[in-house]
Amino acid sequence: MSDRTVEASGADDPGFDDTDADDTGFDDTDADDTGPAVDADTAAETDATESGVGIPSGTYAYAGIVALYAATILLGLSLTDEMAELGLVMFQDPGDVGNVGVFAAILLVATGGMVAAFRYGYGEALVRAFLLGSAGTLTAAAVAALTGLGEIATGGLAMGLPTSPASIAVATVTFAVLWSYPEWYVNDLAAVVFGAAAIPMLGLGFGPLPVVVLLVAWAGYDAYAVYVSGHMQELAAGLGDLKAPIVFVVPHSLSFSMRDPEFDLMGGGEDSTDADGAGTDTDDGDAEGATERPARSEVALLGLGDAIIPGMLAVSAGHFLDAPTLVPALNANAPALGALLGGLVGMGGLLYLVHRVEGAHAGLPPLNAGVLGGYLVGAVAAGVPVTTALGL
Repeated sequence: MSDRTVEASGADDPGFDDTDADDTGFDDTDADDTGPAVDADTAAETDATESGVGIPSGTYAYAGIVALYAATILLGLSLTDEMAELGLVMFQDPGDVGNVGVFAAILLVATGGMVAAFRYGYGEALVRAFLLGSAGTLTAAAVAALTGLGEIATGGLAMGLPTSPASIAVATVTFAVLWSYPEWYVNDLAAVVFGAAAIPMLGLGFGPLPVVVLLVAWAGYDAYAVYVSGHMQELAAGLGDLKAPIVFVVPHSLSFSMRDPEFDLMGGGEDSTDADGAGTDTDDGDAEGATERPARSEVALLGLGDAIIPGMLAVSAGHFLDAPTLVPALNANAPALGALLGGLVGMGGLLYLVHRVEGAHAGLPPLNAGVLGGYLVGAVAAGVPVTTALGL
């Protein structure tokens, strides 16, 4: 059986990275497997035989990943007007291409700090606290935007922080739940809300040209990080132990639990499997016990950054391009809807890579290509010149 390992990296987002044993990305892996062996034809045949209905077991996990991806972007679109009214926008001059450099610098510094913490074993608890705190504050911002409950700071370094008792309570409760009960479905729900709040806060700060430059540049960097430097492996290995809502996790089996004492999303345990999927532990009793552990269940993974980065273009399109609004609840015109649909096409391409192409793969190149293609098709359909859509 040949090894087919898949990565879809959100590349250097501060915690927004797709994780895998070999790198960082969209993955279909055994939790203890450092190099998952997935032969597409054999796996499909085996799953179909076991299920008796001809549907591979992993299909439902992949469908869950796609649903979480779409839900995050759709909720982010629905929050656009509210975030704009609250003044929760990262950059005040959306037409400045320099915003891309500032954004990249912030993410790279955050990533460097996390990699250093994981490499030298210092500050990991602080990194987790920072990520869960970010999730809490953005959840409070989402609640304030949706319900009007609470107040959020809108200027300076304190932007996005809760400033009223209600918002502070939402952020605190969110932090406490994520810290004490880091189950996969809790983290997935938090990641959807977390990501949905981040999408308009970032997307509203990037006009047509800056957001296009960002998507192209970040797809290129993602490819470099996965295929050339490979530095995402360290980041992924560290992030896998934090149990923070920065990665969508959908198990193939409901027995999977991130709260298991021996949980290891990255693998590498004593009874982990080798490249051909054969257990390294030859004791039958131990092997049987290991397969019953929830931590060994297969999971599908996608980094939150792979939803946030494409979602920023959809928000930018709906807000800045002069085209009729087709879905008022989402503030979505044809270019924004095209970006959303194009992203789903890109996701289809990524799933194709999962099953058909050997090796680790960056996710943002196919996702961003689909988003940009759909965006331009939508712009043409709405009568917006391509040069205008590209901000030229």
